[in-house]
Amino acid sequence: MYIHEMIGETKRLRQQMTPDNEAYFGEMVLYFRSGASSLTEAKGEEILLDLARQIVKNQAKGVSATELFGADPKAYCAEMEEDVQRRKPRTLKDKIKYYTMIPWVALTWVFFIYMITGFFSKWFGGELEYTQISSSSLLIIAGLSIVLIELVTRFLGNSSKAADGKEESGTPGTGPSSGPGGFNLRAFGTYIAVAAVLIIVGTLLNRIMPAFTVSPWDSLIVFVVGLAGQIFFFGRRSKS
Repeated sequence: MYIHEMIGETKRLRQQMTPDNEAYFGEMVLYFRSGASSLTEAKGEEILLDLARQIVKNQAKGVSATELFGADPKAYCAEMEEDVQRRKPRTLKDKIKYYTMIPWVALTWVFFIYMITGFFSKWFGGELEYTQISSSSLLIIAGLSIVLIELVTRFLGNSSKAADGKEESGTPGTGPSSGPGGFNLRAFGTYIAVAAVLIIVGTLLNRIMPAFTVSPWDSLIVFVVGLAGQIFFFGRRSKS
């Protein structure tokens, strides 16, 4: 959809809003069209169209924009902008896809490593090396991959916001839960604690969950299937 088409559709939806919802949405429009947002015009209009659709849809159910997005429309828009910049999902469908993709990708490349190590011995004149894999270890890898991605994205997001704050005010942000540069130590500790719990639980499950042996050829098949899934299921960008 072209920008002028999105603007026209947004205008049409805006005319269907109640006065209170229209005033609320007007603050959102002002945020994305006044230069307060660093997103491109196309992305800003895409977000506005999606917000307008949500407001009209929930308005029919008796839910106001304030109840849907909170009391501060500009603050909500700022959160949306940050999520877009960090490629964080917002809808339930996108979240399911996102948090399925992370362990999928991690396990795909784990089997690539199993494949390489399995063939390594054969390449040097020996026998194919089979690998025994614990089911619990795969669960640990899947869980830790999510924790790691969340930790990295949060760290990068906090670092960029801290840098922006320094540029605007000339002083670093401070707070009871922030470290140097505005890094959230409390959130960091929470992620580390979750990772530790995953490892402990996985270790305990190792006693009861089955293990299986795979050949390098098995690992190759899993890797190819996983890579194909990455491309066809997760590589396509969702349409608004």
